[in-house]
Amino acid sequence: MEIALNGISKKFGRFAALRGVDLKIQSGELLALLGPSGSGKTTLLRIIAGLAFPETGQLTFDGVDATHIPARDRQVGFVFQHYALFRHMTVADNVGFGLSVRRKDRPSSAKIREQALELLRLVKIEELAERYPTQLSGGQRQRVALARALAIEPRVLLLDEPFGALDAKVRKDLRRWIRQLHDEINVTSVFVTHDQDEALEVADRVVIMNNGQIEQIGTPSEVYDAPVNSFVFGFLGDANRIPYALSSGAISAPGIKLTLPTENAPRDGVALVRPHDIQITPDSSGLCRIRRVSVIGATAHLEVSVDHDNIPALEIVLPQQRFAELGLHVGSKVTLHADRGTIVSAKDAHLAA
Repeated sequence: MEIALNGISKKFGRFAALRGVDLKIQSGELLALLGPSGSGKTTLLRIIAGLAFPETGQLTFDGVDATHIPARDRQVGFVFQHYALFRHMTVADNVGFGLSVRRKDRPSSAKIREQALELLRLVKIEELAERYPTQLSGGQRQRVALARALAIEPRVLLLDEPFGALDAKVRKDLRRWIRQLHDEINVTSVFVTHDQDEALEVADRVVIMNNGQIEQIGTPSEVYDAPVNSFVFGFLGDANRIPYALSSGAISAPGIKLTLPTENAPRDGVALVRPHDIQITPDSSGLCRIRRVSVIGATAHLEVSVDHDNIPALEIVLPQQRFAELGLHVGSKVTLHADRGTIVSAKDAHLAA
């Protein structure tokens, strides 16, 4: 099902949660709404679900106006962060609950049971059918919640911070699993997250929100490799901020060779460069010095200071093997080179912090 939102605005008192949002969600895609707390992503999800209604704008499902249709009539599956399972019901009964309370076309008890078990097989926890929620792990509960949302055969599946209550290892396993599951069921799906890695790994497209507006929409590689502004650049990963001097169409910084595109570069500007996009070379006469080294698994994380008051310490990430080959250590003098990054005005650069 294709979903279109046009000019969607929503206020809570004087606070503008959404400011004229336009968004088209393609049929069968898995879309991530990504942004900091208060950016409007959950409010937008609730409007799609029918749990909140916009003050201005229109919502359509496959071209049909759904702006004021109540949630119970939208055929939308909703998965909450904290599962919202019924503690007194077995796993199978939780999954079948949505079917058992239908006013129209309610299946027989046997059919509900059959469908519940089929869905539990789909999410790979059929052996837990007779257990109760308190007897499950967090990851298992989330799978039950997802099976329950799918039981009503939704036209669209909505997930609000679906992995937020889980520990890092379970979260990583589940997001890979949900990507595989989505490819099997092919239901138009939208999930809210503030975890950049989660959005970039799972989604077909990512919508980055801030202050009730959309900053950028694109595939994971598009938003990460070609951020449209400093907010997106900083929100999607660590950013080194390097003030530069502009002369004859080229930019430079003490101890750092910058070969970035300079078209329309502001005179008073800052180069935003990710830690893994800085190359490092040993140089006994260099203006940069390694101050701290932390080797974590296959990567080495370096803090490098620059002998210039205007440039803050930089973070550099190298493969551990490359770090060893260079023979670097705390105190080593080096020169730096960056040929990937984004140039912004100094006024705008603080948004990447």
